[in-house]
Amino acid sequence: MDTFPSILNAGSVILRPVERRDLEQVVRHLADPRVYPWLAAVPHPFTPEDADAFYGYSQNPTERVRVLERDGDVLGCLCLGTAVWYWLDPAHWGQGLMKTAMDCALAAYFTSLVPPLVATSREDNPASLSLLARLGFSRAPTGRRMFFHGTESAHPCRDYVMTPEQWHFLHPPRLASNGVTLHPARQKDAELLSRMLPRSGGPSSEIWPGSDPFDLSRFIETHRHRGNHTGLFVIQDDDRRPVGVVLRRAGEGPNTLFLTPEDARRHGDSVGKLTWSG
Repeated sequence: MDTFPSILNAGSVILRPVERRDLEQVVRHLADPRVYPWLAAVPHPFTPEDADAFYGYSQNPTERVRVLERDGDVLGCLCLGTAVWYWLDPAHWGQGLMKTAMDCALAAYFTSLVPPLVATSREDNPASLSLLARLGFSRAPTGRRMFFHGTESAHPCRDYVMTPEQWHFLHPPRLASNGVTLHPARQKDAELLSRMLPRSGGPSSEIWPGSDPFDLSRFIETHRHRGNHTGLFVIQDDDRRPVGVVLRRAGEGPNTLFLTPEDARRHGDSVGKLTWSG
């Protein structure tokens, strides 16, 4: 089930679904020679019939098409679906509006367990290439040519990818309450985890890895945080001292290990509440 919000507030801009009343402005934007050459699927001229087809496409909830609106004006559009694309009315270029809107939309998208996103940009579009880099997308090592309907020709392009792991690495959640903070575990936390592993054959030993470094590394990677507050988290106290780890898997309660019985006594209740409510 798609949980992407219908409406998002991105600073001074609202992201909302496309409505029929928007099509006049959409036609104006996509007829602009500063816009249509950079969008592969947009023909030129862009007719009212093309706008009707665009409207039908935009109503597919899995494409997550949203217009950018400010003070009643449509400034542009973005999509986080089969492909990532966006445009902005040239009258509003240079204000950081698309960066803000995309940050907001990506944060909402990666709240759930979702597949990676792929954006494709022409190699000669420095504004788009810069935006994707600033958003944190990874540049594919090799390029490819893509046909653009508006120019009726193929152009050198580059794919850019954003995975859930990338997004949460760049924007790690920090869940804090009652003197403890949780943040996603990384490979550098393997030594900490090894110091807390339960004794082999104990009641919870089947949940946790063995002490072999390869097993620890694989366990951390398998349970890397990918959204929905599931994964392996490191617990820190008010002094930023690591005091434990908590593993949260979908459909299960939290499984927690602490460095010492005193840490468990002081922080156990807070961690249990925080991992469920976070």
